Amino acid sequence: MMSVQLAKSFMRMREVVPASPEGGVGELQEVFRHRVFLEGTDTDRKSIMLESSRSKYESELAYPWDHYFGTDLMPLLSGKVALDLGCFTGGRSIAWFERYRLRFIHGIDVAPEYIEAATQFAALRGIPSRYHLATGEALPFEDGQLDAVLSFDVFEHVQSVQQTLQECHRILKRGGRLFVVFPSYFHPTEHHLSLATRLPCIHYLFSGKTLVRAYHEILQERGADAGWYRRSSPQLERWERGNTINGTTLAKFRRLIRPSDWNIRLHSARPIGSIGRNAAKLRAAALLSPAFGLAARVPGLQEIFLHRITYILEKT
Repeated sequence: MMSVQLAKSFMRMREVVPASPEGGVGELQEVFRHRVFLEGTDTDRKSIMLESSRSKYESELAYPWDHYFGTDLMPLLSGKVALDLGCFTGGRSIAWFERYRLRFIHGIDVAPEYIEAATQFAALRGIPSRYHLATGEALPFEDGQLDAVLSFDVFEHVQSVQQTLQECHRILKRGGRLFVVFPSYFHPTEHHLSLATRLPCIHYLFSGKTLVRAYHEILQERGADAGWYRRSSPQLERWERGNTINGTTLAKFRRLIRPSDWNIRLHSARPIGSIGRNAAKLRAAALLSPAFGLAARVPGLQEIFLHRITYILEKT
């Protein structure tokens, strides 16, 4: 297909290759598919899990979640029983527990290695917690069991945002709150092709179907060295709009927040460049953020210039 070849040419304008976990685990989920983990001893595997957890923990300490909401969250969370929806290896949820003085933290994610790593890290830090193998669409909690659900950069990956919202509503107590932060589909750099390219806005030019096939081919062409982070199929899953993402936009998310279910306690509309770990390091981003802020108030352009879809929703 010509469109696939053209997409590959664009992607290679800013092509990237991820560093091997042999030189440092970092924060990539794909490390758990690398031979250093799969073929490692039990001690090696536990060490890799711990390094992954610590990396997320230190990242959260370096740039606390409060920045995304523009307010100190501790008064809203202190003493609460909370769920980290999409906990990965638990580093961020443990940082949240400590920062916000939670009473108990649960976590859910979709891979056994993540749950084992999170459980190990929480035990090492003496944190009252429990981690569960589950999806956002089927949360393993009773109705009205929890005070809060916390989720960072996960809602774009769930198979059904509507069902996940319904599950969050079900497990929360009346007056319980959902704290959610994730990128809109049209965020310029959140195409989730970053193991192959850093070219922004490429998903404005090509369909998800074309990009996923191009992405798959580029990683296939890299040979065995890319096996640990390669996509398994060149075809989109039924729920996907792009690589591992469901295509949720701000407009769609707003439609899913039913007033009969949720009170909107906060909607942060901070523009690209004003917040975020990268923006905190880049002076150019800070200089451009006022202009981006104006664009982020314009319907339609919000999808591009908003840094994240950021809400605090309260169960009615």
